[in-house]
Amino acid sequence: MNYKKYSLLFAFILLFSFLQTNLFAQANDYTKQWKQVDELIKKGLTKSALEETVKIYETVKKDNNDPQIIKALLFRVTLSRNLQEDANVKSIALVEKEIQSSKQPARSILNSILAEMYWNFLQQNRYKLYNRTKTIDFKKDDILTWGIDDLHKKIGELYLTSIKEEKLLQQTKLEPLDAIIIKGNVRYLRPTLYDLLAHRALDYFKNDERDISRPVYAFEIKDEKALAPATVFSAHKFINKDSSSLHYYALLIYQKP
Repeated sequence: MNYKKYSLLFAFILLFSFLQTNLFAQANDYTKQWKQVDELIKKGLTKSALEETVKIYETVKKDNNDPQIIKALLFRVTLSRNLQEDANVKSIALVEKEIQSSKQPARSILNSILAEMYWNFLQQNRYKLYNRTKTIDFKKDDILTWGIDDLHKKIGELYLTSIKEEKLLQQTKLEPLDAIIIKGNVRYLRPTLYDLLAHRALDYFKNDERDISRPVYAFEIKDEKALAPATVFSAHKFINKDSSSLHYYALLIYQKP
C-alpha cells in the first residue's frame, strides 16, 4: 500500500484522532482494534484490513464517536482503492453519504476532504475530460458522465461550504495537535481549524486550470485595491461577472479576517 500517495487522507485521520477539544472529546480511541488493522496492512493483507475497518466503523457509528467515524471512513476509502473497480467513484459516494448524517465541525472537514477527492478524480481523468463534449440540461447522478466544468463547479462549492461556518471553525483551536503538526516559524498564521481549511481551499482556488476555457467576461485581477493595505483590501468589493472564476473566490477568502 502506498502511504505517501494517500498522505492527505492520513493527515486528516491524525487530525481527528488527536483533536481533543470540547467539540470532539471522546473516551475510546479503539487502540487495540486499530493496531490489528495496522498489522494487517503491514502484512499486505489489504482485504482483511478493510474488513476489520468496516467492523470498527459500524461500532463507532453506534457510539456516535465523530473522530473515530472519520478515521474509519478514510481508512475504508484508502484501502478500497486497491480492491474495488471504480473505487474512486464509490469512495466519493461513501463520503457524501457520511456528510448527510454528520454534524459540525466534522461536516466541514468532510466537505474539504470530499472536494479534494473530486479534484483528484479530475486530475486522474483530465485527458478524458478535456475531450468530452459539454453536457447540458440533464440530471447527472454519475460523475463518470460529468464534464470538466461540472467537476470544477462541484469542487468549488465543496471548498466554500467547508469554510462557511466561520465562527465555529475559528473557535476550534489547533494547539491540541502540536504532537502531529509541523509548526514551522509561522504557526501563528494558522491557529484554528478555519485557517487550516481556508488554506486548503486556497490551494485549489489559486490554480489556473479552469482558465483554459475562459469566457469573454473572465475575471482578472486588475483592481489596484488587490494590492492595497489590509484594512482597505479586506473591505473592498471586487466586481465580477464570472461565477466560475477560481481566482475571484481566492480573493474572497483572502479578505476574511
